Amino acid sequence: MPQHVLVPVDGSDHGFAGLEYSLASFPDAELTALYVVDPSHDHEATAGGESPSTERAREHGERILEQAADRADEFGHESAFETLLRTGTPHTEILTVAADDDRGIDHVVLGSHGESPITRPFLGHVSEAVVRRGPVSTTVVPESTTAIRERELPGKVLVPVDGSEQADAALEYALAQFPDADYVAFHALSLPFDRPRSDVEGTYLEKVVTAHERRGEEILESARELASEHDATIETVTSDEKPSTAIVEYAETEDVDQIVMGSHGRSIATRLFTGSVAERVSRRSPRTVTLVRGRPGAD
Repeated sequence: MPQHVLVPVDGSDHGFAGLEYSLASFPDAELTALYVVDPSHDHEATAGGESPSTERAREHGERILEQAADRADEFGHESAFETLLRTGTPHTEILTVAADDDRGIDHVVLGSHGESPITRPFLGHVSEAVVRRGPVSTTVVPESTTAIRERELPGKVLVPVDGSEQADAALEYALAQFPDADYVAFHALSLPFDRPRSDVEGTYLEKVVTAHERRGEEILESARELASEHDATIETVTSDEKPSTAIVEYAETEDVDQIVMGSHGRSIATRLFTGSVAERVSRRSPRTVTLVRGRPGAD
């Protein structure tokens, strides 16, 4: 489970929501709050040294980091907490720090502005880059600081499963990291047609449905067995819809507190619940999404 969590902050409420989630979810982990001064947003900067405006940007960053440290103190975070100020392109600096073996970062938590992440200057397209290229597991927090504070985390945790190693790793992560949670294993049948069930009865497609249902039950039974190994019980749910749509809709309608799902990592081919599907869910979900890369303890 995470031992050293990197939390980028930019002074926005969504940035601090990532910090709030980290303080609530990882009480025993070391936390590093990172602020990145982006020279490309400093229109007064000149070549040949730091301009007064760049200096002001650094001073602003130091104040944001002081606020982060103050919040950690207020929360009573007993493990190590440090702040880090860097200058450069935000997503590049986040990825560089996350990949620094000397720092030992094993998880990144960052806020996202939710509705249109591509258009936002920070913790928008930045979160996209980190989700796609990050070397470690990542949590994207689309909610406000107030919403995170009011939520009783870990709460109800939705874990999409598809029989892949990455999905199993996500379920193991959720069971180990959040022992007090209520778990839901969710499997999207992803039927290869768009018709009501009644229209396929008596046709060759009925056999297709039966095969998908049988495979889905095997996957959910495996999830129940894994939960039992952790002395936990787990609710199981299936859906006929495509994975990303079904996951987001269930989270919206069933009062889910967070989603934990597998991610493809750097060297594993894209699978049903990884790659583009994981990215779509992290963009569209109304709740916090954790993308787990690899099995706990795996390289």
